[in-house]
Amino acid sequence: MDVLNEDQLAYWDGEAGATWVRNQIHLDQLLGPFTQALMTGAGNVSGKAILDLGCGCGETALRLAEQGAEVIGIDLSREMLAHANQRRGAKANPEFHQADGAVFTAERSFDLIVSRFGVMFFNDPEPALRHLRSLLKPDGELLLACWQAPTLNPWMSVGGRAIAPFLPPSSEVRDPKAPGPFAFSDQTYVGGLLARAGYASIEFESVVKALTVATNLDEAMAFQNQIGPAASAFKSLPNTVVAEATAAMRAAIAPFCGASGVVMEGAIWLIRARYS
Repeated sequence: MDVLNEDQLAYWDGEAGATWVRNQIHLDQLLGPFTQALMTGAGNVSGKAILDLGCGCGETALRLAEQGAEVIGIDLSREMLAHANQRRGAKANPEFHQADGAVFTAERSFDLIVSRFGVMFFNDPEPALRHLRSLLKPDGELLLACWQAPTLNPWMSVGGRAIAPFLPPSSEVRDPKAPGPFAFSDQTYVGGLLARAGYASIEFESVVKALTVATNLDEAMAFQNQIGPAASAFKSLPNTVVAEATAAMRAAIAPFCGASGVVMEGAIWLIRARYS
């Protein structure tokens, strides 16, 4: 397998992929409102050839195939792909392959390339997007679901902000456009990337949904300690402050608890661009 994003391969083909497999049912339920927005955006896919970039455990690829599309799903995580194949069962469609989207090639071109939160991890996104364009048919389309800013996604940011005061001091200033969940949150930046990569008719649709993070506070805490920025932050905490930091995060999440569970808002860009 040819790979340009070696660090992302190491991350997703390791414990991160295993964590997503363990939490697949929970994550697909949590992200369901945004998955549905992506499906609605794709429209009638019957008979179309579709590439699912960063397909993970297969949710979007399986749903697109059920609607009559011929789907190839690619991801860096062998464990997630194995789980996707298990979910597919004996069916031949969709196909799943371990591949880096920045260099992936196929024997056919695609009517549509979709990605549910998989496009924000390229080390060098502009040439990667240009390469993806080369996989499209002349009238093909790119459809991406990407997270908006952390402040608009409390389900991912509240826990991390609560923990931040307990982390060791650091002089490192993180580049907000570095590979990660929020790398494509800036509409102007992403629009420029797509235009320079050769796309036209670039459109951004803001989609905001209430997300059921967990059924109760204990479940929400357990989830936050496995997935997302808070989970990464917890790994950096000195042992002496873990209990205090945990209490702070619990207090930050508690206001979101109600009769329907722990419900927090999420916001994405649904980005559409065409081959030109």
